[in-house]
Amino acid sequence: MSKPAARAFWYLAIVGAAFALFARPVQADTITLSGNLDASQVVDGGGSTATATGFATVTIDTTLFTITTDLSWSGLSGPADRAHLHDAPAGQSRFTSPNDNFFHEVLDNTSVPVQVTCGFSNQGLMAGCAPTTGTAQNVLQLSANDGYAISAVFPATGFPDFASLVDAFVRDGVYIDMHTGLYPEGEIRGQLLVASVPEPASLAMLSAGLLGLGLLRRRRRG
Repeated sequence: MSKPAARAFWYLAIVGAAFALFARPVQADTITLSGNLDASQVVDGGGSTATATGFATVTIDTTLFTITTDLSWSGLSGPADRAHLHDAPAGQSRFTSPNDNFFHEVLDNTSVPVQVTCGFSNQGLMAGCAPTTGTAQNVLQLSANDGYAISAVFPATGFPDFASLVDAFVRDGVYIDMHTGLYPEGEIRGQLLVASVPEPASLAMLSAGLLGLGLLRRRRRG
């Protein structure tokens, strides 16, 4: 076998072995969406000029059928009585059809253990209100056939099952907003999106190619 043919043979063998090693099927149990909250993303109620900020992460467990929201915020104009997850795309109102099939209250007596006096009529699920700066964690337990048909817009159509809900979240993202006495339609809002990462197969092919080139160079030097 000639040297060029031998090199090609070894290169293909290395690529095949590396691909078999790295490109095994991967079944992700969790999907994470995240994003920043601020006034510039508020659509409803004429918008917001608040200086408050926040950050939220939504973790979807496709095995346990849970949706976990971790929310932190700082500098609200006053206490917050509500914070919701909505399935509308960025820049769109939750009242624009066909949005808001998913509507979930993140702030409650469990997720916000330390509460303050609201100073206005509380429309949320807490005895009081969340402080102007704080954190909350909410876990929503669903099931394979539960598409969570709750909405602020009548009628609440929901999704036929958990998989359909997840597809909608991944496709358009989901947004979270926080409501205060000064901004009852939302003081800050944030679109939570799935982080873009390379496909496992693409990473495997890249790794295999680099590995093959490295070994071929070592053979040439030898």
